[in-house]
Amino acid sequence: MSNILSFENVSSGYTNIRVLDNLSFDVVEGEVFGVIGPNGCGKTTMLNTLAGLIKCMDGHIIFDGKDISKLPPFVRCSLGIGRTFQVPRPFEKMTVMENVLVATVHGAGLSKRDGEKKAIEVLERVGMKDSQAVRAGELTLLDRKRLEIARALGSAPKLLLLDEVAAGLTELEVKEVMDLVDELKKEKLTIVWIEHILETMLKSADRLMCMAEGKSAIIGEPKSVIESKIVEELYLGVSEDE
Repeated sequence: MSNILSFENVSSGYTNIRVLDNLSFDVVEGEVFGVIGPNGCGKTTMLNTLAGLIKCMDGHIIFDGKDISKLPPFVRCSLGIGRTFQVPRPFEKMTVMENVLVATVHGAGLSKRDGEKKAIEVLERVGMKDSQAVRAGELTLLDRKRLEIARALGSAPKLLLLDEVAAGLTELEVKEVMDLVDELKKEKLTIVWIEHILETMLKSADRLMCMAEGKSAIIGEPKSVIESKIVEELYLGVSEDE
């Protein structure tokens, strides 16, 4: 399989504060690429830079053979990049169906009629077909997370960006999210997934990257990465001398 995404020495941040520092990695088409690392290491900044919410200071982002480094978010969405947010951001006064329709019509560019069909299909995929008439502001946290994924899927992404979709959920709810990601994985959808819950990365990711200080500290098979000295020191706070 070929690379669908490449970060080539990408630096980005806020005003004069550089968060990503010459970050480089590749994502293979059809894989679940997990990202872990301590708070403040640049994980969410990486997703925001990829989605176009933060501009590149240096380097290039290559997606599906195109340099998207300078493209605005809506163009990147139209090219096939969909993302969720760690804290769900639905239109609370709109129904679940209406929320997903925004993605299918304005993200995927479908007509209202085709957008409705696509929205129902997406809601069925995430287990929310029976909740389509519920206002988003009335949803539980788990269903808000499901709706985040549904809205991202509604834009017909080639690459799905998941930002801690398991955060704040119970153990049983985390399993439900993992099962959903596994279903998307079976469909060969490429996923970049940031998560603090290591169990999810062990069971669902094909490869894992641990970030530190805006760079890639290690990339490899999930078990070997999590058990590495680098992760013990950087992510778990354990030094070799302990």
